[in-house]
Formats: sequence, structure tokens, C-alpha cells
Amino acid sequence: QQEKDQTQQEQEQVQEQKPVLTTETYQEMLNNLKQVSGEVRKSVVEIQGAVTEEEFSKDQEKSISGMIVADNGQELLILAGELPVKDAKIIRVTFSGDSQCDAILKSRDAGLGLCVYAVQRKNIVDDVWAQIETATLGGSKVVSEGDTVIAVGKLYGCDTIAGYGVIESGENYLDKADGQYQTIYTDVAGDISGSGVLVNIRGEVIGIINTSVRTDDQTNKISGYGISDIKDVIELLSNGKNVPYLGVSGVEVSSEMQGQGIPQGVYVKEVDAGSPAMAAGIQSGDIITNIADTDIINLLGYHNTLMKQNVGDKILVRGKRQGTGGEYVDIDFGVTVGYKQ
Repeated sequence: QQEKDQTQQEQEQVQEQKPVLTTETYQEMLNNLKQVSGEVRKSVVEIQGAVTEEEFSKDQEKSISGMIVADNGQELLILAGELPVKDAKIIRVTFSGDSQCDAILKSRDAGLGLCVYAVQRKNIVDDVWAQIETATLGGSKVVSEGDTVIAVGKLYGCDTIAGYGVIESGENYLDKADGQYQTIYTDVAGDISGSGVLVNIRGEVIGIINTSVRTDDQTNKISGYGISDIKDVIELLSNGKNVPYLGVSGVEVSSEMQGQGIPQGVYVKEVDAGSPAMAAGIQSGDIITNIADTDIINLLGYHNTLMKQNVGDKILVRGKRQGTGGEYVDIDFGVTVGYKQ
């Protein structure tokens, strides 16, 4: 009986420690989320493109959301996806206070479908400066299933709004040429034209909404790239540089694969047609072991080493190729670093 009473007492203590969710606490939580999203919206803009001024006035819905990532003293730099209007001659940015400024496409990475647009600082009046902020970039590697997430942007392809929900998964990766990129899936509703940013409860950007990372069961939910894996791309684009590109899709040679006699390095699964890698003679099945005098043991090392190169550089890529007898032999490739167009 004494043990039973003790167990009941412990259960009562645990219940006492659990916070009781009331209408007031729920409302307080919502107010906190709205406050965070309100601050984030100061760094979120709308970008619209058109070929002519007349088309611009007619196509008010053909726009995307972007975020202000930097101020280099002369330009305000905005990260976003590609505009729905191809070959736009006029690009216009609408800030959170509805003030508009003309912009230019500063740089573009076709591989990830990301662009940086620039607005001249001299064209932004003081009143607008007081209403905008540069986004705070967080880290996406620490996100977990069930974490609260806020999506801010054109979630339905129309007005800029905020959506609240949780992260369904942050442990998936999308294979792209020359790297793997973390994808974040949420339960926040949004359609295929959705754009904008994903932020945590501290208002830090943890993801960029991008429709290309959606899966078949995510067609009506918001998803995007994790911010940690694209920070180097953002930096390059913000500096007006092209993102280095070889065109290799590969995987790390696992210990199990090494046990089968495959050398350590990056196993080439596929080579993009017309890519610098294909022009140099790299083939599916090759193992890349060294890039520009840096040993490569996994895909992360491959990606990080490539990002340190400059477009136009001629580099030596060392690897191994399986011979007719099954043995692997050394093979070198002279590759000119390109960029995805």
C-alpha cells in the first residue's frame, strides 16, 4: 500500500509540473508568433518582373517573395527564386511598407534556382530604410521534427502572409550536381507557386521556400532548402560571382563499398550532359579522390573544395577508374570550372 501511495504521489507531482494549456496561454503563444513574423516581414519583399511597363501593370500576380540578405553600402541585396517572367527587362521590388524601387538581377545559380537581386541604396528613401531590416540567418542542421516553424512570404502566390506550423522533416537531402542539399518539409499549407522564407521562433531564417524540393505527398505544403547548405551559394551570389560547377552527381564511398574493393572517395553516379566534367572525360563509375591538390573522401569535402575554386580556373581532378580486369587504376582529368546556365 505504501509503494502504491508513493507511485500515486509521484504521478500527481508530474501532472503538477506539466503546463496547463488554457485559452489565455494559447492566445499568448499566438501573439508571440505574430510578433516574430511581424519582425521577419521587415526583411521580406515582393519582386516582380516584366518585359514592358504595360505588361508590368497587367501582371500584378506574377511576383515572388524574397529576403533582404545584405547591404554592401551601395546596394541592398535580395535573395529569391527565379522570376515567373523570363527575360524580364523591368524588375521592381516592393518593400514591407508598399514602397517600390527598381532592381536588377545581380547573379543567378540555375542549379538551385536561386538569384540575388540588387536595389541601389540611393534610390531608397529614408522612410523606407526605417521600415526594413536585413534577415538574420540561423542554422538548419539543428531543426527537428515537431519544431515550431513560421513561413513568411507569398505562400499562395498572392499577398505576403505568415503561416504557422511544425517541421515534419529536416533530415532529407536532395541530390544536385556537385552536392547534396538539406530539405525542410513543414505542415504549413501553401500551393505550388509559394515563395518566401522559413524561420524559427527566434525569427532566424532556417530555410528558403522552393517548389523544386516538393515530394508527391507535399504538394499542398510548404517546403524548401535548409539554409545551412546554401550559405556559401548566397555569399557567392551576393558578391556577384557565379557558383562553381563541374556537373557531377555522386555519393560517398561507404565502408561497405570499400569492403567490396571500391576506393575511398566520391563515386560518380551521373555526369550532366554538356558539363565541364563531361568535357573532361569524367564518367559514371569513376571515383574522385582529389580536387586541386585536396584529398576528397566524401561529398561534403568535394562540395566545399569546389566552392573555393573560381569559375574559369583550370584544375586537376584525380580519380580512379575500374579497368577491364576489375582493378582500379589512377586517372587524371584537366577540368575548367564552369557555372550552371
